[in-house]
Amino acid sequence: MNNLQEKVIRRMIDTYGFFTTDELSEMTGVSVSSIKHSLSDISREIEKYEAKLLTAPRKGLCLVATEEQREMILDDLNEYANKDPESFYYRKNYILDTLFYYPAKYTIQLFSEELCVSRNIIQKDLKHIEDYLSEFNLTLTKVRNQGIQIKGDEFDLRQAIVDSENKKYWKHAYIEKLPENLDYRISKRAYTFFTDHYPKENIMKVQDSLRKAEEFLNQIFVDISFCRLTEYLLLTINRIGEGKILQNAGSRKMTKLDTSFLDAARLILDEIIPQDGDMSLEYQFLAAKLMVAKTCGHGIRPKDEKYENIALDYLSIVLAVMKKENVLKNEVLINDISSFLEKITIKRDYKLVEWDDLHRDVQHQLQDVYAACMTYIFDIEGKLSVILTQDEIAWIALLIHNAMMDSREGREAVLLTATDPHTARYQKIKIENAVEGLEIIDSIHIRDFHPETMKGQLLISTVPLKEPRENTIEVTKHIDQADINKIAVSLDELEHDKKMTDALETTKKSFRESLILTDVNVMEKQDVIQLASDLLYEQGFIEKGFSQEVWKRELKRPSTVGRGIVMPHIYKDYVKQSGVAVVRLKYPISWTPNEKVRLMFLIAIDFETSEEILRFFQYFYGMIGNKELIGHLLDAEGPKEFYEILMSEAG
Repeated sequence: MNNLQEKVIRRMIDTYGFFTTDELSEMTGVSVSSIKHSLSDISREIEKYEAKLLTAPRKGLCLVATEEQREMILDDLNEYANKDPESFYYRKNYILDTLFYYPAKYTIQLFSEELCVSRNIIQKDLKHIEDYLSEFNLTLTKVRNQGIQIKGDEFDLRQAIVDSENKKYWKHAYIEKLPENLDYRISKRAYTFFTDHYPKENIMKVQDSLRKAEEFLNQIFVDISFCRLTEYLLLTINRIGEGKILQNAGSRKMTKLDTSFLDAARLILDEIIPQDGDMSLEYQFLAAKLMVAKTCGHGIRPKDEKYENIALDYLSIVLAVMKKENVLKNEVLINDISSFLEKITIKRDYKLVEWDDLHRDVQHQLQDVYAACMTYIFDIEGKLSVILTQDEIAWIALLIHNAMMDSREGREAVLLTATDPHTARYQKIKIENAVEGLEIIDSIHIRDFHPETMKGQLLISTVPLKEPRENTIEVTKHIDQADINKIAVSLDELEHDKKMTDALETTKKSFRESLILTDVNVMEKQDVIQLASDLLYEQGFIEKGFSQEVWKRELKRPSTVGRGIVMPHIYKDYVKQSGVAVVRLKYPISWTPNEKVRLMFLIAIDFETSEEILRFFQYFYGMIGNKELIGHLLDAEGPKEFYEILMSEAG
């Protein structure tokens, strides 16, 4: 494989259906002739994964591959990019390793010579690296006679080193046989990496001190948290050994922490790194990391009631959007989210960088729940003055989903028949056993049926009714499998229709055909945001400064919700009236390193009442969960058809 093939195959993975070499050239920036010349080699690379590059006359090319095969190909492309000296990923790792571990007067010229690329390429690389380091409050400086250096607080530097190393060791081969006394939460890959960088006795010392801290706190850290804490402490031993003790809190708020976690931090550090110097900041930062680490137990309700109040306000809207208000009675859910909000505050006050890529799986498995949580997250963000990460929103979505599963309420119905009581009872049990979540509370013979006394009641009728009636599912007297299927489908449709009726009226006010662009050929997400913002501004929905605010928020927390959809939204700020601009891209573009987007809804919200906001988000919640609708939107001929589909009752 070479760089050209890697670039072309990467785009093929993101593209479904047929595409021409001209379109592939447009997507990649590689010439048509070069792509055609490389197609046979590209095809052979793809076949290694039992996938196939199909060629059809007058249609073009098509990658025939399952999602698992696409994922395998992408993993190997990333591994290739990390090892190829001509790749930015390789150069990034080389430059960061040099600046982290060997900060010895490296200049642009020296990096250029060692990596065998031009000075211009190194300068571009350094700009990307500077953007990466800014996530950790670090900067790159060029000091005369001293070369390029990373500047910032010691704690931020440690966080950047841990993050950078994590991105590398995950894909490496690993040691198969682990020491018997190694903690079960340290994976083979992690242990392999640890032994490459740290003495084995330090690994054992750190894990033992962490386990003592768990006993002291009466908590058990989950595997990811235990492993990350181990890694941080191993690095801390090395840094302090080099005389780099934390001495500056920088601009951090340093909120007061629970004394038990400070005592646990002291217990750990005094055991693994006995020091005579001032270790107060080392204790405090480690205590903060211990406090936000995930544990195997449920969250403990914080002493400060504000977190519970914020959780209740947020849940009342999100659960109403999903028509799951009964879940608000779940005390465990309220405790878990209140506790999590306190941890989020501590993370922001101490500027802790914690991640686990949870959102990638949650967006795929719980897309509609994640979308509902994300679209109203501004309520929490405004009250806590923070921007939540995708992983934090995913954790909230996971907690809500689990609570919904625990609090499921059955749908009640009445069975209307013209048969004998024994057969009616048999049919009642048959339906209840076959249709999950449905309870037949009564069976009524047609002679005793009085419609005026059963308004609003769901009815399953084996008797053809002479007059149409709402909330009624007519089936045959046999109650066969086709009837069972009809009942299940009809229940879903009735629930959906009930949820969407009011929502549509509010939402229609915010959509216009003139706010829709289809098949736009733009490859940068900032350009997509600007295009949509221009539409809203030109039609009087927003004020100047809106697009910059959206971009600033996207940099902090991407608003992707899975299925190739992104939904940036702003409440009140720079908004004159509620409106939604829609951009459908001709080709998917990278919105995050792991997510491609083809459809953007840029939402400006200015509703005054919580009821309006609720209806607005109910529409989007229903839409995101409707795979068929999204498919129609992606296939719509132009803005007019797109708008008609969007506003149809089917949506």
